[in-house]
Amino acid sequence: MTTRSTSHLQLVTDTAFTGNTTAEQPDAAQPDVTHTDTAQTEDDRAFAAAQDERFRDLLDRAAQLDAAAAPAPVTGTRVRLLVPLTAGLTVLLALLGDQPWQLPQRAGGAVGAVPQSLVTFLLLCGALCVWAAGRAVRPERTFDSPSAVRVWWLLVIGAMVVSLTSALSLTSWAGTGEQPGGLAVRCLVPLVAALLAGALAHADGRASRIRAALGTGVVTVPMTALGWSLLASSGAAAGLGDVLGMTLLSGAAPLALAVAFVAADHRRVHTA
Repeated sequence: MTTRSTSHLQLVTDTAFTGNTTAEQPDAAQPDVTHTDTAQTEDDRAFAAAQDERFRDLLDRAAQLDAAAAPAPVTGTRVRLLVPLTAGLTVLLALLGDQPWQLPQRAGGAVGAVPQSLVTFLLLCGALCVWAAGRAVRPERTFDSPSAVRVWWLLVIGAMVVSLTSALSLTSWAGTGEQPGGLAVRCLVPLVAALLAGALAHADGRASRIRAALGTGVVTVPMTALGWSLLASSGAAAGLGDVLGMTLLSGAAPLALAVAFVAADHRRVHTA
């Protein structure tokens, strides 16, 4: 085979002759598959790393937003504020009740017509106590269950209505020269309200039970003082000290008993 034939055969078959052997010639138009696959893999890894970094950044931002939006827990400091708040409202309502109000009279052993001005005053005082109790206790942070929050509000409002009725009953004895009866029944109002509120928070911890129970006292104890103060405002020989003494007996003492029972319930369960 001539040299010219060899060159022609190499051009047609893309095969180089070297003596008695042949060798494949590299195809310049065919890409390097190994190099391309390696580059694509590195690009995929870089893209995945960038996506992971963005995802972690989004998670961090979401956690920061959640932490900023989460309500701060109610601490023991708020529990300690409930006692002076209750005492302050008690003294305030006792002083307001010692004004020359037009009081109802007893008719046939029951409360007669109640002046509209007195009803408005009592409702405003009751609304003030309920608002203060809600601000101090923060039931949405005290209770884990939304239904317990609603029931606590209903309980506090109900305690306010009963306390208001009790105050009207006390004022009707003014000027009769008789001692008002039903002291034991009046003591039940703060006692039962605090026990029920503590039972609502039985699964939320001891501190929550104490807060819930003390929150009812922000309503019942000042309203009790208001009733005794209105009774003393009719010209009876009783001063602020007497009013606060009766409030301690029929309002604060039953509340303290209920709170002690609610607080001791946690220890009793775990020692049984």
